[in-house]
Amino acid sequence: MKVAIVHRREKGEESNLAELKELCKTAGYQVVYELTQVRESHPKYDIGPGKIKILKDAIKRFGIEKVIFENDIKPVQEYNLAKVLQVPIISRIRLILEIFSKHASSIEAKLQIKLAELMYELPRVKEKVRLAKKGEQPGFHGLGMYDAEVYYLHIKRRIAIINKKLEVIRKRRIRLREGRKINGIPLVTITGYTNAGKSTLFKALTKSEVKISPLLFTTLSPKTKMIKIDGKPVFISDTIGFIKNLPTLLIEAFHSTLEEISYSDLIILIVDISESIEEILNKIYCSLSILREINVFETPILLVLNKIDKISIEELKEKEEKLSNLNLPYVAISALEKINIEDLINKLSLMLSNNYVKIHVVLENLKENFSILSNILKYSKIISFSNNEKGIEAELETLPFFAEKLRSIAISYNIIS
Repeated sequence: MKVAIVHRREKGEESNLAELKELCKTAGYQVVYELTQVRESHPKYDIGPGKIKILKDAIKRFGIEKVIFENDIKPVQEYNLAKVLQVPIISRIRLILEIFSKHASSIEAKLQIKLAELMYELPRVKEKVRLAKKGEQPGFHGLGMYDAEVYYLHIKRRIAIINKKLEVIRKRRIRLREGRKINGIPLVTITGYTNAGKSTLFKALTKSEVKISPLLFTTLSPKTKMIKIDGKPVFISDTIGFIKNLPTLLIEAFHSTLEEISYSDLIILIVDISESIEEILNKIYCSLSILREINVFETPILLVLNKIDKISIEELKEKEEKLSNLNLPYVAISALEKINIEDLINKLSLMLSNNYVKIHVVLENLKENFSILSNILKYSKIISFSNNEKGIEAELETLPFFAEKLRSIAISYNIIS
């Protein structure tokens, strides 16, 4: 489908048509015309009447079937635009919801997207029904048959039903999280701007088969897997990507998914280092802002500069110098080409060291104690191990809960400082 994209922006506001174009590509649209205007919102059309004439001409010339606005427009503006242009009009928020709907695979993600769609419609529904009664336009078909109040209450009931279903899933997620907490295995969450390489890094670290795509928002449901980092158990989680001006209603709808990040022991904030330094900084600040919105304040953050295979060593050093003002620990890698993955693993091990304890333990050399060997392998990094006249003697770096379990059955037990 051929579309036009429009950004009516305030004085001093930067154009965001490049990102809107990427969103359109992800949704399967072909952008054939772009329009921008710097002015205050026109009460009738958002853009000025002069730009309406230009846009109407472009629709005829290029065979445009839909117009997508970067800024959110009011129902009355959407109605007036559809009446004049005779094509459906949607905003960036509606476009993102379309993309999310296409990529949703899990029941939870589908429910969250439907919730976001209903939350978006709720404050607009009465006005849209009123306008539809004046005469149906593209995007307003069928609404004229409804009583506004009845339709409003219908949407509220659907929101309540979806919230109940999501609460059941949320409680299940809490139980899983509490189970992880009992074992004390640290959780590392990969976050960052959409299309920075989160899923590629998750695949490189976990050796899992996950969907990798250059399109935005490929990952909507978090994926978590236990791996060994420097011989020690760690949960790695891949999450939904961030984006500039991520709608509040999406943050609210995906709250139970996003809140998992706030329980992390360490956050990997991944960026595409091949982009311009201005774009990199904007995306880092955007990601940090969203992390603050979901109450992430004190969790350690490791900045991962991804896609170094796309730039020169000189360019990398120049960008590293400019990013040093952020005062965030960082490591430069290529997740796709697996360059410097060992450096990343070493950095993760160092930053997670407080989650483990080093011990020297001697266990009685009895048959029943051999059953604990599988758990030693599961929960510990073995520094040294022997089976001698003393018994089973080992030096381990392990989880506190498991160290305590070993202490309760040990002949000898010492914490190594």
